[in-house]
Amino acid sequence: MGRVSCVLKGLHGTGVRGSRGFTLVEVIAVLIVIGILTGVAVVTLFSTDTYTTKSQLAMVKAHLRYAQARAIHSDSACGIKFAGTRSHDGRTYSNYWFFTDGDDTTKIKFQVEDDSRYVVVFSDGSVGVWPLAISTVATVEFDEWGSPGSTSITISTDAGNIVVTKNTGYID
Repeated sequence: MGRVSCVLKGLHGTGVRGSRGFTLVEVIAVLIVIGILTGVAVVTLFSTDTYTTKSQLAMVKAHLRYAQARAIHSDSACGIKFAGTRSHDGRTYSNYWFFTDGDDTTKIKFQVEDDSRYVVVFSDGSVGVWPLAISTVATVEFDEWGSPGSTSITISTDAGNIVVTKNTGYID
């Protein structure tokens, strides 16, 4: 026991004698680092448009997969009509809708959460997304096998392209 207490006494006095705290330069350096980290965190938290467009791109892909699955399970043609833009409450939304039986003029309502800031479900059943800009006006129709036909279809957006592969219907 005597040896342990001797070692502990030796460690107790190993600090720098006369040390009274941090210098002004050290305190300023730490404050600058904290300020930079806070600035990066605030910018990341408040710039959600990038995350919003990526999540909306994933939502559009999910809607295409839904249309494909409905076509397979109902043994009838189903698809999505991308129809350009539509205005609502002073904002321009990219507009699309789901349809069945080859009739792309009759809109069938999606089960989408209506969030007036980013996603709007219009009274006619079509969906509007913002800030994701869908620049392609096209119809993607799947047959009872889930195939979009003999040509691949590319839907261009500002967050990346959606490609529906010919024959297989693979959505990437």
